[in-house]
Formats: sequence, C-alpha cells, structure tokens
Amino acid sequence: MSKPSLRRLVTTKERVFYALLVTISVAAYAGLAAAIVLFPEFGATVMPTLIYIPALALALLFARGMMMGHLRGNAIHVTPRQFPKLLAIAKQHAATIELKQLPEIFVMQSGGVLNAFATRFLGRNFVVIYSDVLAMAEARGENAVGFIVAHELAHLKRGHLRHRWLTMPGRLVPYLSAAYSRACEYTCDRFAAHCQPDGAVDGLLVLAAGRELYRNVDAREYARQVETQKSYWVNRAEMMASHPHLPKRVAAILKRVPMPGKAPAVTAPAQAPAPREHAAVA
Repeated sequence: MSKPSLRRLVTTKERVFYALLVTISVAAYAGLAAAIVLFPEFGATVMPTLIYIPALALALLFARGMMMGHLRGNAIHVTPRQFPKLLAIAKQHAATIELKQLPEIFVMQSGGVLNAFATRFLGRNFVVIYSDVLAMAEARGENAVGFIVAHELAHLKRGHLRHRWLTMPGRLVPYLSAAYSRACEYTCDRFAAHCQPDGAVDGLLVLAAGRELYRNVDAREYARQVETQKSYWVNRAEMMASHPHLPKRVAAILKRVPMPGKAPAVTAPAQAPAPREHAAVA
C-alpha cells in the first residue's frame, strides 16, 4: 500500500492534538530557559530543583527496566518455533503498514484479561499479547486476533511511544494528553481495520464481551449505546480516559467496514416494462 493511502488513515484530531502538545511544550521549555537567563533570581530558585530531574529520570528508568525484565524473563517470546502463526500474522500486518522493523513479540498470561499493548524501552519496541487473546485464535477467532495485533503495530508505526519527553509539558495540560491518546486509538483502529477488515468489529467486541460471548453481541445495537447511554458521568469518564469508550470505537469502525458476514445492500435495478407481445392476457 502506498504511503499517501496510509497517511489518510491518520485522524485529523491526532494531528491537531499532537501539534498542540508540541507547541505548548516547546513554548514551556523556551519560556523556562528565557526566565532563567533573564531573571537571575528566578534562576537561582529554580536551578537547585532541576538537579533532581536526572535522579527522577533514573528512578523511572530503573522501575521500567524492572518491569521489562520481569516481562521478558517470564513471558513467552514469539519465534518461528513458538506460536509461528501469531508471528506470521504480525509479519503480514507489519508489511502492510510499512513498519520497517518487526518488534519483539511476547505472549503473557493475564488471568483472563483480554488485551494487548505496545511498549518501548531503551530504543527497542515490544508488543505483548495476553494469552487469552491468543487462546481466542485457537477457538477460530483468528481475524479478531489479527485486528488486535495490527492495532498494536500501528502504535509503533505512528511513533506514539517515541520522544514522549518532548511533549511532557503539554501533557500536563488538563485533558489534552488524554484527548491525544484517544485520537491515537482511533487512528490505530483504522490501521488495524485496513490490515484485517474481517476482524475489525469482532476485535473490539472481544474487548467488551470476552472471547466466548462476543459472537452474541449485536454490533450495531452496541454502537447505538453512544446515543442511548449519555450522561454527564459517561462523558466525564471518557474525557479523563486514555481510550475512547468501546461503543464509539465500534461505531467508527462500522462506518469504514461492512458488518462481518453481511454483504452490503444492493438496490435492484428497476425492471423494464415487458414487451407488449409477452404481456399476460386476462
């Protein structure tokens, strides 16, 4: 697929919110530097505080390293001999979205949680698939699994995990970071639907109902909850969340791909009047 076509999958909101994050962050960094230079008293007050930033960064790095060490030490590394079908799906979708380097993929036991996530540590990308998601593939849910895998690969393709320090000041603005994160989720859903259109709806319904019951969910009825389940608290909960509510994501996907197993409706052409000599005679 050509690069212009991939660019069209990126939501406008992702671009707008990222531009705001960068603009606010650059302005904050520049303002802080100017204040330190122009106002020595301010600089004398702030500089002692700034020395704690490297120590905090090291503490966060250590904590993240411990998490990744636990993950890589216990989870199952996907290789040509270990879950080869999952590896083949990942390679296929990575090629489709033009992801240059396939991340390391791990399968991790999650106590029944159905999810997956992409992460980055010391310049290396990783994708973690929870074991119950993979078990769904064994129960003939390969298309839904393909959608979930492609969604995580899309995060890496779009660089959502890179240079987060650059936008750190902007992320402190109330609601802005969450709004950007939700926009990224819509973008990744689009990429995943491009890779696995036949698993797009099911891939989201699995997250809502689980790997056994998702087949019994009416996707269009679930999407209509966007309109039927409105309240201040519903809206407030989403505004503070990193992910859009699932009915909204399903509704957005239904606008882009047909319902699984259902061909789009076709209007039959009007029949021409029968020739006079073939007309029925009373």
